[in-house]
Amino acid sequence: MLRESVYREEHQPGSTIFREGEPGDCAYVIERGMVRLETLRRGRKITIANLGEGELFGEMALIDGEVRPSTAVATEETVLVVISLDQLREKLEQADPLLTFFMRNILDRVRATQSRLLGDPERPDMDRSEDDAFLYNDRSLPRHRERAMRTLKLQGEMNQALERKEFILHFQPILDLKTGTTAGVEALVRWNHPERGLLYPADFIAFAEENGSIIPIGLWVLEEACKTLHIFQAKLDSVNAEAPPLFMAFNLSSRQFSDIDLVRNISEIIDSTGVNPEQIKLEITETLLMDNPARAAVTLNGIKAMGLEVAIDDFGTGYSSLSYLHRFQIDTLKIDRSFVSTATMNVGSMEVVRAIIGLARNLGLDIVAEGIEQPEQVTLLRDLQCDYGQGYFFSEPVGRDQILTRIESENSVVEASNITPISGT
Repeated sequence: MLRESVYREEHQPGSTIFREGEPGDCAYVIERGMVRLETLRRGRKITIANLGEGELFGEMALIDGEVRPSTAVATEETVLVVISLDQLREKLEQADPLLTFFMRNILDRVRATQSRLLGDPERPDMDRSEDDAFLYNDRSLPRHRERAMRTLKLQGEMNQALERKEFILHFQPILDLKTGTTAGVEALVRWNHPERGLLYPADFIAFAEENGSIIPIGLWVLEEACKTLHIFQAKLDSVNAEAPPLFMAFNLSSRQFSDIDLVRNISEIIDSTGVNPEQIKLEITETLLMDNPARAAVTLNGIKAMGLEVAIDDFGTGYSSLSYLHRFQIDTLKIDRSFVSTATMNVGSMEVVRAIIGLARNLGLDIVAEGIEQPEQVTLLRDLQCDYGQGYFFSEPVGRDQILTRIESENSVVEASNITPISGT
């Protein structure tokens, strides 16, 4: 009996993976090694194909223009990813992205087989005796093989990354534009990959979102950010006990926000780390809120009941209606960098920034400008009474020690006119 829908099997050279005529409803992907598909034809053992890494096969093969059972034998040490199609279909109903990936490949091969059986309109002169070679030597196979192997490899590496403590946090300061001091930081995850070096979110977050790894990664980010906030706050208290408390911001993805255990998991982390929930700011997008407003309201109510703050990230680029600002308990608006970066050169962008700041102030919300890179932008934002600023003009995302050095160097409240860029390493 199959233990689960996707698992691995190891086979030694000469080992039979399955025999002709054995019932089965599985697909196999060769992760490592070689497999020979064969059949008996007029009492003789005939090799149908020799398959390598990334190839997909099953108990049935195209033989003499008909789909018939085959025998599969490992010709060297081989590792297979075995997929139970029955359980795969059930999993697909739960939108498991990894299994969906495999199913697409399987369906592609089924379609390819059907096209060979019915005749290929692009190759009407193809003799039936060429079917086997044409099927298993399709020009698209190297591309499918490469993509399959990349996916399998990345999935395995990501599963091990948390255990091996390969994820790290960098922090980008968010400054009070009135005083010029660090008011908070945004936690940003990085993957210190053992082979590829330091990977940024664009290199792996989308894949983690698809396969569900974003859930445990996101919980690790929150817990590590809460622990680090204790360290930052202790440093601030030691150099300026009268300074307002720092806040820690981090992003919630769509998959994280829709997780039914999100509120409970956040509560457990808040309790275990002992952090003040009022110093935690969760950033979400407008679109995320409006995908399912009723469910979003329940989740936000649970988050707000714990005392956490909520910020709308990339404000101005998403949902066109502003009605949700009244419907949901929002604390902060973050002006998208696309408006900030052009505000000093484009009147339209400046007016958008002015309007967002005015809206936030009228609703009693804090306002953060993202993507500040020029001193002229700081001057404009201060003139428009923007509360906070974030961007490479002040600092790129840096490690924990550099934030501690920054807090100590600021020492006390400085005049906003003395704001200068501080680069990270």
